[in-house]
Amino acid sequence: MGRVLDEGTSPPKERVDLLIGGEVVGLICHESSGHPGEADRILGREAAQAGESYLSIDSIGMEVGSPLVNVVDDPTLPGSYGFYLNDEEGVRARRRRLIKEGRICEFLHNRETGATAGTKSNGASRATAYNREPIVRMANTYLEPGDMSFEELIEDIGKGVYMRNFTEWNIDDRRFNQRYIGFEAYGIVNGELSTPIRNPTIEMTTVGLYRAIDAVGDDLRFWGANCGKGDPMQGVPVWTGGPTIRLRDVNLGGA
Repeated sequence: MGRVLDEGTSPPKERVDLLIGGEVVGLICHESSGHPGEADRILGREAAQAGESYLSIDSIGMEVGSPLVNVVDDPTLPGSYGFYLNDEEGVRARRRRLIKEGRICEFLHNRETGATAGTKSNGASRATAYNREPIVRMANTYLEPGDMSFEELIEDIGKGVYMRNFTEWNIDDRRFNQRYIGFEAYGIVNGELSTPIRNPTIEMTTVGLYRAIDAVGDDLRFWGANCGKGDPMQGVPVWTGGPTIRLRDVNLGGA
């Protein structure tokens, strides 16, 4: 890491191809797919506490990414940090497909939001203790892996950047405009990693980022986290995860 800080050069000024590591991908899925897909947030209940959503109840089927984008939230993964088999309202947990082939597929619901939206709960009601209100929450949110190795992802990139992980991030209240600053990052020249790049910065809209994805790796990994929501605040255990992905022809910021 010290080499990146000591020897890193500024990111390219022109548009480049970008590889993003699974740690960053997992955060992206959590923040710009999971949170805006929480039905209580979509219905406005979270507006005063944590913000709103760029989605509406009528957004099912909306195209938000390339056909390679498949985001799921699955509390049934054995041994996972967000594991449970029944939610706080007694609903059987199951795998929820938030984005399927680039289109909004379903939202996270409890019994109340499901009834309001004309559907059923999909087991997303969680609470941290007996004296806290169960609210709509994520569990393990991730981008499904593809079938490409890292070598295949990088081999036809003439000039690009590989952002392996991140040091800082932020996103707006509607989960639409977002920013991720890389920590360990390297240039890519003719399909090979080259010199370190200092603080490459992704600043893109949710749909702009998901639509730029043209390849998905097979190296799915997960990271443990605690997700905060509610008043009083409830922090629940979750996994975020993803494989390495490739974005084509994007702008990078950074110093």
